[in-house]
Amino acid sequence: MKTLVLPLVMVLFSLLVASCGKTTTISSNMELTGKWQLESIVQEEDTIPKPGPAKGQLDVSLNFKDKGELEGTSSTNYITGFYETAQQNTIQLGGGGTERAETSWGNLFVNALPNVNVYDLKSNRLILFYENNNQLIFSRIQ
Repeated sequence: MKTLVLPLVMVLFSLLVASCGKTTTISSNMELTGKWQLESIVQEEDTIPKPGPAKGQLDVSLNFKDKGELEGTSSTNYITGFYETAQQNTIQLGGGGTERAETSWGNLFVNALPNVNVYDLKSNRLILFYENNNQLIFSRIQ
């Protein structure tokens, strides 16, 4: 009987360890999954609101897809790439896109995007932090 207890404890411990820790990344990715539209940018404590619509310009948005795929639009270009989240709400974004001239709003976005390193997600609001607490503030649209 004693010879069965030790292997049984080891199996149960292995199952417990294997089931822990995997849900954090998956659930945070699931929360991010969807389409987000940029509403404002905070730089050095100044808030820059989204400009009104202009003919021929796209809404600045990001679409976080399953399996770490990322799509989006700047003011004049399409973006494709990847994202990866980790503990403590860290995030890494990467990719590229088309190369038409940007508006000043689009330039603020595309210059900030590679520097994003932390995110905060509350209800239908996503904040991507970059360079000294600057922020890209999004609202969920899908």
